[in-house]
Amino acid sequence: MAKEFDFRGKWVELFFFILIIVGFIFSVLTRSTVLSYSLIFVAGMASGRLLYERKNKLQLPYYLMIIGFLIGYILGAFYGNRNVMIILFIIGSFISYYLHDKGYIQDISI
Repeated sequence: MAKEFDFRGKWVELFFFILIIVGFIFSVLTRSTVLSYSLIFVAGMASGRLLYERKNKLQLPYYLMIIGFLIGYILGAFYGNRNVMIILFIIGSFISYYLHDKGYIQDISI
């Protein structure tokens, strides 16, 4: 008899794998160095927002998912320097986190 997937206990691994694939697809579809750098910077800014939203809560699963996306993106990156992409991702994360922390950027809550 087949064993059921334990989503509650394995959701981080599942999303890590899915985000590796999503990051890879995004980077493969990006055919320009400038577009590739821009996309990874925006992804870094999105990760900074996510980390800011989770700053007082459990963060390790979210770090793993962010790293999964970054790994997938770097693996599929054919245009541009991979080291520059990692640096742009980190800079985007820090900038977004800082802007959210200082209140320059706020979420619209309904």
